[in-house]
Amino acid sequence: MVELQWYHVAIASTLILTNGLLSMALGLGLGKPLFISAFRCIVQLTIMGSVLKQIFDAKSPYLILLMALVLIVLGAHEAVYNTTKPVNSGLTSRSKLIGTRLAMGVDPFHSPREFIPVLGMLLGNSMTATALGLDTCLRQLSENKEKIELYLSMGATRWEACRPVAVEALRTAMMPTINQMSIIGLISIPGMMTGQLIAGASVMNAVKSQQIIMFLISGASAFASLSAILVSANAM
Repeated sequence: MVELQWYHVAIASTLILTNGLLSMALGLGLGKPLFISAFRCIVQLTIMGSVLKQIFDAKSPYLILLMALVLIVLGAHEAVYNTTKPVNSGLTSRSKLIGTRLAMGVDPFHSPREFIPVLGMLLGNSMTATALGLDTCLRQLSENKEKIELYLSMGATRWEACRPVAVEALRTAMMPTINQMSIIGLISIPGMMTGQLIAGASVMNAVKSQQIIMFLISGASAFASLSAILVSANAM
């Protein structure tokens, strides 16, 4: 397996920057939570990796029990805290290419051991985000049909009339990914990282792999959702 470095994580993080610029351009208002969740993803996974490395080296049942108790307490706190928060496929393939070739340092990028699992994760998460976005988009288009027709009759372009719907749909599509990055490494140990640890990979390499994957998922979900929402709005 390729030994990942921090510059690989930095390359993957450019997708977060792209999502932030997209949020600014469309007025989604997701820039701040997106960057905060990405920062939390890096810090929390890095801290968790350091802690896990110490626990793995010590092999102490008391440290393992302590870790379990900390996760339980943090999980309970986050569950209560989140209830008070306001809820404010070519592109996927490009994100996958960035992930396997540049961010993860795989050469050739189509190496099946990395290419296929990464593709599966990106497509699975992109499908979920796209489904959420399309559901919101179609529902909003139906509920606001008269308002949109009024805008069009007053000379608004199709995009101007449908933009509020598209913004709300894209915000809905991206919220699960943002929330996942916010709690990852704080409460949950993600499946890919868990699998690498069980397979004997170094802890920090597993941490960096998971950070890269989360950034790729964020980028792929945003691009896929935006494409589907725009096509749906234009086909109205």
